Amino acid sequence: MDGRRDRIDGALLGCACGDALGVPYELDSAPLGPGEQPRMIGGGLGPYAPGEWSDDTQMAVVVAEVAAEQGLRTVPALDAVVEGWIGWLDSGASDVGSQTRQVLSRVAAEGSTRRWSSAASVSSALHRRTGRTAGNGSLMRTAPVALAFLDDPAMLTLAAGWLSEATHHDPLAGDACVLWCHAIRRAVLDGAMPDLAELVAELPVARRERWSAWIADAGRRPPCDFVPNGYVVTALQAAWSAIRHPLGDGPPLVASLNAAVHAGDDTDTVAAIAGSLLGAAHGASALPAEWLEVVHGWPGLRADDLRDLARRVALRGADDAATHRVPDELVEVAGHLVRRGLGEGHEFYVRGRPVPHGLSSEYVGLEQHDDGSYRVWYSGDRGTPRTYVQTTDWPVARERFVAEAISLARARNRRITIHDDPEDGRRWWQRG
Repeated sequence: MDGRRDRIDGALLGCACGDALGVPYELDSAPLGPGEQPRMIGGGLGPYAPGEWSDDTQMAVVVAEVAAEQGLRTVPALDAVVEGWIGWLDSGASDVGSQTRQVLSRVAAEGSTRRWSSAASVSSALHRRTGRTAGNGSLMRTAPVALAFLDDPAMLTLAAGWLSEATHHDPLAGDACVLWCHAIRRAVLDGAMPDLAELVAELPVARRERWSAWIADAGRRPPCDFVPNGYVVTALQAAWSAIRHPLGDGPPLVASLNAAVHAGDDTDTVAAIAGSLLGAAHGASALPAEWLEVVHGWPGLRADDLRDLARRVALRGADDAATHRVPDELVEVAGHLVRRGLGEGHEFYVRGRPVPHGLSSEYVGLEQHDDGSYRVWYSGDRGTPRTYVQTTDWPVARERFVAEAISLARARNRRITIHDDPEDGRRWWQRG
């Protein structure tokens, strides 16, 4: 079997198997003795059938299905993911985190067709109101994002953050998704477990030191020390600790999932998170045959279906990277612009194609008003600017600007220019 293909399969199957293995023991639903090997016996909070995965894998499957059909590079694709989650909430969700339910229910009630932007705004408002949006719900479903960008690490960072932000506004939730996705990517490409500490370089400088300390702590202590693990940081620590401190004499993947479940509390989620990285490093061939025979879940999928889905995600991602890659410079410069901050009345915008004689061009703009609010807008040929989002929340404005800029770049597949003044046309970056 091709090693990389085996590891691609393993990322999604490892997530599902870890999930199903942890389901029976979530919040002490079933007793698990000190030396007892966890089994896929079902039950839990569902109740679930033996081998059935829960919301962790259910939400990941939605991400994977969109990634396989559309990729995850455009705003319409992000909208489709959120729409898929809303459909899942209405028809297939067997267990939903309270934060995720709040956001998706509100987005569905609002009825906006701009699903991702609406979700990000609702998530942001929830964060402002409660200050508590750093649950583990976005980390548990992030594995397919890594498979969609095996050949495009810059876009992986953006997409992991965007999909986290849809329900979990806290930057720590996005950081965790970025870290774990890059770890899965490296494991698939290298065929070995990566050093998670090295991957903090993918995070904003201001938070690297904290994450380095948290990762080092997880490397020193057993998974049970990170209970409760509903918080995204302790969930990641518990998963990484389980990988670093396997329990029992079995093969490394099995022993590490054993440790993840024995940690207790949110057992299915911690084991799903750990399983995605373990599967990416060791391959689906390292998963016990008896697990693969029984693992299954919404929407009527089994192990072979997940193999096919994982491969289609990776294939679509590779095709996109080869033919529709957003140049790293665009991502870098767009990030540079938004990190600089905006002065009063100043704006940045992206032009999606050369200006034909006598016509205006198409633009995505980002501007700050005198009252401190931000507006992301679009202007087409001969058109009046149309507002995508107006918000006082800088991260929402920033991420929407970058998302719309990339969407426009891909749609036109022509010259991209980034300006800080539409009149004199000073260019930050240009590519023919």
